[in-house]
Amino acid sequence: MFVDCSFSITLHNIHRIQKDIFERETLQQPPYYIHGEKNELSQFAVCPACDNPIQIIGLYKSIKDGRECYGKHHLNSIRGLAEYNQQAYDYCPYSQNRINVNENSRKDQLTDYERRIYTLMREQFDRVIYVLSKAIDIKITASAARRMLETYINGRGWLYSWATLNNLPYVLGHLTWSKTLYGQLIFRDSPLHKAIIEKCPSAELTPHSYYSDYDIISKKENGNYIDLNYCIIDHKRSIVNDQNEETMQLLVTNGRGNHAELIFKKRLEIDEAYFLNLINLPEERAQRNESLINIAAELMPALT
Repeated sequence: MFVDCSFSITLHNIHRIQKDIFERETLQQPPYYIHGEKNELSQFAVCPACDNPIQIIGLYKSIKDGRECYGKHHLNSIRGLAEYNQQAYDYCPYSQNRINVNENSRKDQLTDYERRIYTLMREQFDRVIYVLSKAIDIKITASAARRMLETYINGRGWLYSWATLNNLPYVLGHLTWSKTLYGQLIFRDSPLHKAIIEKCPSAELTPHSYYSDYDIISKKENGNYIDLNYCIIDHKRSIVNDQNEETMQLLVTNGRGNHAELIFKKRLEIDEAYFLNLINLPEERAQRNESLINIAAELMPALT
């Protein structure tokens, strides 16, 4: 059971399941309103995490336990709304299944849902990088973004078992292993910036000539060798109060192997609405990065 829904399987916003919102978005029309075999009217929408059909419970009839209306998976296709996808359901955080995965876990089949993930990465790569950069306070350069995407492609990241349309930026960071901070840009006065100054005195943080809010990392002229790297690990998700709580951990270390020193740790909370809502910004408000879009177009052929 969950309290959010979407109304389309393509680049959809996520909405709270409430009577006034549901009626405004659907205009009380099919395929959202359907008469059943006994001529009873049922309401349907789309799962915000797996694009499967969901049935809305309690929109017009009170629920015995007094709870508010909610959605539950409907294990059949709804014509004109969404095709039922068993594999997507199996790995949905809202399903009855509880499948634990790691970064090496991959789905068995390439279904339409995984194709949408692939296409979204290809067409919205600049926004993927923007969301990830903002979350970790690291301005990911075009060259670093290219290396990350190459690793994602080699590992078939669109088949990662817990990949969704909503968590794409974080999954990219999670599946691309350890990444160097040398030569990267750190948001000035962020907790990460302060941790590097405090715990890595050999690191030089120099204001960037173009990105005025960021400092670029290098080694001080007479400083000790530095080997600053970051990774995004520990993908977890759970249903709390009928909503998916999904997190990862950002770790920043100096050194390698057993000699690596942890200098910073941050819990990343994944907002399942933010990325898709960003994609749905009106064109006049959209700010795109053509160089990143071109990188994705070069590395990821359009699926046929």
